[in-house]
Amino acid sequence: MQLRPYQDKAVSHATDMLFERGNSLIVAGTGAGKTIMLAAVIGRFINGFYAIHGKKPHVLVLVHRNEIHTQNHSKFSLVCPNVATSEITQNRKSLHGNVHFGMVQTVSNLLPEFEKAGSYFDLIVIDEAHHAAASTYEDIISWNNLGKPNSALLGVTATPNRGDKLPLIHLFDNYYQISVKFLIDSHYLVRPTFLDLSPTFEIEGKTETGHLAKNCKDDMAGRAMIDNLCDTFLERKEKGKSIIFAPSHDFCEKIYDRLKSSGRNPAYLGLNLDDVQRKAELDRFENGDSDELINVDICTEGYDYPELRNLVDFDTNGTHGQWVQKVGRVLRTSPGKTTCTVIDFGGNILLYPDGIETDVALEGAMKTEGGRKLTERDLFAEKTERASADVIERNDDVYTPYNAPKGFETINDMDYGIVFVACGEKKDCIIVQTEEKYILYTGDKKTLLRTKIGDFNKCLNSAFSIADVKEEIAKPISNMQIKLLAPEYPTQTLTWYGANCCICWKTWKSTVKADLEAGDDS
Repeated sequence: MQLRPYQDKAVSHATDMLFERGNSLIVAGTGAGKTIMLAAVIGRFINGFYAIHGKKPHVLVLVHRNEIHTQNHSKFSLVCPNVATSEITQNRKSLHGNVHFGMVQTVSNLLPEFEKAGSYFDLIVIDEAHHAAASTYEDIISWNNLGKPNSALLGVTATPNRGDKLPLIHLFDNYYQISVKFLIDSHYLVRPTFLDLSPTFEIEGKTETGHLAKNCKDDMAGRAMIDNLCDTFLERKEKGKSIIFAPSHDFCEKIYDRLKSSGRNPAYLGLNLDDVQRKAELDRFENGDSDELINVDICTEGYDYPELRNLVDFDTNGTHGQWVQKVGRVLRTSPGKTTCTVIDFGGNILLYPDGIETDVALEGAMKTEGGRKLTERDLFAEKTERASADVIERNDDVYTPYNAPKGFETINDMDYGIVFVACGEKKDCIIVQTEEKYILYTGDKKTLLRTKIGDFNKCLNSAFSIADVKEEIAKPISNMQIKLLAPEYPTQTLTWYGANCCICWKTWKSTVKADLEAGDDS
């Protein structure tokens, strides 16, 4: 399996660090291909270890959920088909082969048996590595270090900063990060629309946004509020499958009842479902007659269903990491999917102004920088009556950084990074960043000239006055466009207009390059 360019860089960095420093952490947004990168690092580590020691290492891959375990094991064989593997789970316990996929609790219980057999590991890999500071993981790592002092540790995660602020610096002293915005702008993830439809309550002279578990009581008024929010969701969602998170199973049941009464047939991962029942309910959602999946945090991590089009959260998340993980469920690409929608009823957009980006803080407590709320212009539902409390209507009109500027498409170029392109009927506008400045180029389809040098906003405002881009019609990309762009540019999330912008950049790139190499800063 061929790695994407950013994956290859992350894998190379992590592999080098495992041999140089004995540890490394890959931080990457959901959909970046963490499982693929994890497998590729293991494959390269095995080759490097064999070259140094003349024998193959033993590798332990730790996860905390069955779904992640199954996903990791199956994808590893695609990346490293010639590496023998085994499983350490409740039902299967084996140390045959070189790479062993284990459930953390099972492995923890088997440590005395491993120690008697002298079975230690040359590399431990932790998926969802923010869990590594938990005592069970720490015990396994410490035990292995006693038996194999020179063993290495690899982690992968989308959210390295734990809600309890426990540090990871004693486990990982280096990391390689791939941001969500980079993945969206490069079209490896779908560009989301954020709708902040959270009710704001006035209670005893104070205001509070979201927190429905506290503000929505189990009475007639509370049920009316849930009914109203469910109706709003059905009105505002985009066509396709939706995953719904709620703060409690009692809340889930009320959502379920309302959707059923609205003619829907939702799937629900309720309490006390065994593995067979849970799998059947997921199958009904993914392959059957259900378009909504209701759950309480079960599908926050490791649930991989790219066809999802809507993420709906009735919960107010206790940590930024939980919010990032949830939104990540809906960002993956799939055939015909160019958009996705995040509907927030829990006040999370307001609560986490840094959006779904993570500033890595291996030392522990994360210093929160000022950010911008992720809400969408002109896409706010009218706040209607909320019976359980006085609701204040909010007029949020804040630009979301996950959107490209109106009329522009983002393109990830190997030489110039993220390039912004508007391809009109008669005019082209291209904004390129070099060092600390941005340069705007404009053209009439026959020539392209440098027009402006300065910060991004100045170049963008000048482009707006020149560009002749009309409102984009939701038109799918054509086979001819795919042929012109693939495999150099990802095309799965591109629309017809976005593909035209990429073709425009390919056409003018040599002109921009010649101008930049001439070195004229005027």
